[in-house]
Amino acid sequence: MNNANYYDVIIVGGGISGLYSAYNILKILPKTKILILEAFKKTWFGGRIGNANFYGTSVVKGAGVGRKKKDYLLIKLLTELKLPFSEFSEDKYYASTIHPPCNLKSVISSLQNKFKERKHLQVIHPTFKNFVLPLLGAENYKHFVTCMGYSDFENEDAYDVLFNYGFEDNYGKMTGLHIPWQKLIDTIAKKIGKENIRFSSKVTSIKKCSDNEFLVELENQHRYTCEKCIIATTIKSVVQLLPSFSIYKKIHGQQFLRVYGKFTAKSIPILKHYIRGYTIVPGPLQKIVPINADKGVYLIAYSDNESAKYFKDNELLENNNNNREFFCSLIKKSLGIAEDIFLIAIKDFYWPIGTHYCEPLDTQQYKSRSDFMKKAQHPMHNMLVVGEMVSNDQGWTEGALDSVKKVVTEKWLLN
Repeated sequence: MNNANYYDVIIVGGGISGLYSAYNILKILPKTKILILEAFKKTWFGGRIGNANFYGTSVVKGAGVGRKKKDYLLIKLLTELKLPFSEFSEDKYYASTIHPPCNLKSVISSLQNKFKERKHLQVIHPTFKNFVLPLLGAENYKHFVTCMGYSDFENEDAYDVLFNYGFEDNYGKMTGLHIPWQKLIDTIAKKIGKENIRFSSKVTSIKKCSDNEFLVELENQHRYTCEKCIIATTIKSVVQLLPSFSIYKKIHGQQFLRVYGKFTAKSIPILKHYIRGYTIVPGPLQKIVPINADKGVYLIAYSDNESAKYFKDNELLENNNNNREFFCSLIKKSLGIAEDIFLIAIKDFYWPIGTHYCEPLDTQQYKSRSDFMKKAQHPMHNMLVVGEMVSNDQGWTEGALDSVKKVVTEKWLLN
């Protein structure tokens, strides 16, 4: 064995769940020899978390805000690292072009009651769409999805959506947290030691050589061995690395898109009149959010699934005059704006896999969703899978942190 290429723990993936795994390992056992292998180059370090500068305004690339009442691990981590964060109150607004007015709370309550009436009849839960569409009808169902501002729940287990999705995050007022995402990533990386992180290191296979040894092979022909391995990637890579484990075929990724726009000075008062805050709109933009209204910087599309794919497939994301005119036209239509508005620039962050969802639960095979997740996190001895995809809080950074906290323990490290 080449000792230079041997590690106690190798972590595949340099997003927040991979970094948080390493951070926790070194807190528990500081002398552990660890290595993080990140497929992408350094500029993409941090996975779906990070900030970028857009016309003098800091914008988020993927993960958006924190939640004061729910993100306990995230708040604890920021406090430990002495990273400042701030609270804000966020109301949800609906464009006047949405008819009839949205009434999510009462619709969701009614659907929850209807599911409870039928739950005992179902061995395999239906998807949310298959359960709700016949109850609401096509037109009302489409209206419900528009009012939600997301479509990431449609193919998910109806029970999971109705009782665990966290609909309260999607209507009414929420106390959010502005998180310094890039500082969070950089600070954790510094704590881990940047010498323990390799970029442009795509893992192509993980082979179990013995009970206490894995062989990790990279696309660039490099090889490493380790006693323990943690996979902290999106589901696409998990399926590629663990093809014989059918449980991962029940988890799917979803497209996610943010498009930011910088408007002309003359457009600013017009936009302020129509956009008071986080605004849900009909059509593929889904949501429009002021980032720095005084400077004319807005999140002009906050989209998922087919809506995100629409912009990507139709090559509408490049910052050129035609695309800027297209977005202006679509924004006017979505908000019912009569006056002309003009964009100076657009900038997008498109994620082929931005969030995850699980297929409906087979209750004959798994006792509960928690049982499913526990098995998904422990594919074999000395190997773990972490990330928001294997948490009960999919789509949130808190889910990624929680997935790590549940399994990266002293017991696992010493076992």
